Amino acid sequence: MKKFLYVLWVVFLFNCNHTNQSQVLNNLGEEETSSIELADACAGIDLKLEVTYNKSELLEQLARYSYRNPINKLPLSKRLDSLIKIKNEVTHISLANLKLNELPEQIFEFKNLVALDISGNNFKDKEKLVVDLAQLPNLKIVELIWSKLTKLPDNIELLSNLEVLSLASNNLTFLSEDLGKLTKLKYLGLSNNKQLKYLPESINNLKCLQLLNVSGTGLTRLREELSDCTELVIILANASKIETIPSSIGNLSKLVTLNLAANKIETIPESIGELSKLRKLSLGSNEISELPNSISELKKVQYISLDFNRFKEFPAETLGLDGCFNLWVHNNSFPSIPTEVGRMKSITHLLIDHEIITEENIAAIKAVNPELRVIREDAQKYVKTIKRKN
Repeated sequence: MKKFLYVLWVVFLFNCNHTNQSQVLNNLGEEETSSIELADACAGIDLKLEVTYNKSELLEQLARYSYRNPINKLPLSKRLDSLIKIKNEVTHISLANLKLNELPEQIFEFKNLVALDISGNNFKDKEKLVVDLAQLPNLKIVELIWSKLTKLPDNIELLSNLEVLSLASNNLTFLSEDLGKLTKLKYLGLSNNKQLKYLPESINNLKCLQLLNVSGTGLTRLREELSDCTELVIILANASKIETIPSSIGNLSKLVTLNLAANKIETIPESIGELSKLRKLSLGSNEISELPNSISELKKVQYISLDFNRFKEFPAETLGLDGCFNLWVHNNSFPSIPTEVGRMKSITHLLIDHEIITEENIAAIKAVNPELRVIREDAQKYVKTIKRKN
């Protein structure tokens, strides 16, 4: 019997390497000890970020699993009755889009439940919902998307064991400082909350945070305290209203993906050059006119987008990006591109303005690097607006 395929891999969900580190700690300095203590405090669910470094592959797999599982086609009562027969083995349940006003009583029988998707419902009493969720002792993942939330429930700290909290596509207007009490969070999804203007100062308490998604929000800044979240691997903050980013963003030494495209950013801090693990840097569709010299220190960056900004001259700082395969500079006002681009060590694709870069300029670049694909592109081709910013 397949048991409805609902026996999810607990080993897959958890990092079970709980070794005794006391002897090791005694032989380490303060900095090394703090690092190990943080790693131990943040042990648990593996988000599987390394698959694409754009999202959590774990959450993607859970979503695919729920979609394909025939049990989720059953009416709610039959679904839960079937699962209760194997309740000790069930670690993931989807109750999404069922027009629920409160959690069904049967849910409390699933003591080993790790992941619960309750998106697309309209829970009347949000504080009661939190109290109910807190009764599930092993709950680590809660997805509460499209749920008409306007704020965090006042008792959110009852869910202090959560490692994944997805609140995308709600009606959040602000986040209380109580968010900082969820200190085990590794994933915080806030995308498409268009009225959300700021993150709370207590964001710096989320020391385990690995992925922050605030794309499509009303945020006007990424606050300075975010640079204390040194476990961050992915920041998705595109298509918002961000004007400033932390001056100390270089503290995020584990950051691999930084997407700040389609915002209102004018200045990139010098400390960005300290992001030694950064691979993907999206800065397109902003108000940037120059880059800090430190950009050239990003030797692992494979992709950088600078399209539709305010560059009057080609950003020469990019010439030092030895690991860069893809460089996007289209829809800027500079009339030419230096042939040195062809000498960049790893470059394979160069996206240039669809109009103002001449064929002679392209030919000169290709003469230096015949294998380089030089592609004319227009980031604004589907929008009736200006092609370049003055």
